[in-house]
Amino acid sequence: MMMKTPGAIKERIAYIRDRLCLSQLEFAEEVGITQGALSQLESGKSKLSLDTIRKISHTYSVNCNWLINGDGDMLMKEESPGVDVSVANSHEEGLIPLINEEARAGYIERCQDLEFISTLDVYKIPGYEVGNYRLFEIEGDSMLPTIHPREIVVAEKVETTENLENGTLCIVIAEDGIVAKRAYQDELDMSLLILKSDNADFKTYTLKLDEVIEIWEIKAKITNVFAQEQLISAARMETLESDIQELKQKMSEVYKNTQPVKD
Repeated sequence: MMMKTPGAIKERIAYIRDRLCLSQLEFAEEVGITQGALSQLESGKSKLSLDTIRKISHTYSVNCNWLINGDGDMLMKEESPGVDVSVANSHEEGLIPLINEEARAGYIERCQDLEFISTLDVYKIPGYEVGNYRLFEIEGDSMLPTIHPREIVVAEKVETTENLENGTLCIVIAEDGIVAKRAYQDELDMSLLILKSDNADFKTYTLKLDEVIEIWEIKAKITNVFAQEQLISAARMETLESDIQELKQKMSEVYKNTQPVKD
């Protein structure tokens, strides 16, 4: 009996297998995963990874948008240029790829390559389960004091700069690098984007929009700066307590030495 069109990822995986008349073992072998892993996916006990999404799509020409969100047709059309990578990377499971220091160079060249994106570490950030997001590790101190080096920001894809408000904190990807800046529209030349640092030691500059590969609006950040400050404060407190104890001891000795000697 044919299953009805499913509403959850785990059901859509089983739906594909049912349409192909394959057992779990046959489907798993063709996709390149274990039967146990497939069983966990279909029962909802494990999450669908980007790598497995890519394998299912490649093996059976399944539309990733349909597999992840239930949108569109199950099978990719022959004229389709490929998979909507941006949607596939922010699926309903809420796993967000991290572009850390090691991944920056590769991301510039392959940010639209689903196979590359599937190799990145992914994380689930509460409050950002639905949408098209990336995590970026910040390099340098150009955005101090707003964003510190090594902090990680949660950023949402900007589809068009027309809706970008002046002064918005953004991650801008261009051929010459990935930067965190405040973005402004150039009112005299709409083909230019003005990029400004919060750190006054860094100069403001412009970038041609046709040189921009992607723009991501920063929505939040994950920081350890507070923890570091707390550690510093704790260390200072320990030093202060030690100094106080030493001072008390010396005052006690001075007090004893100033007392008259009894006969």
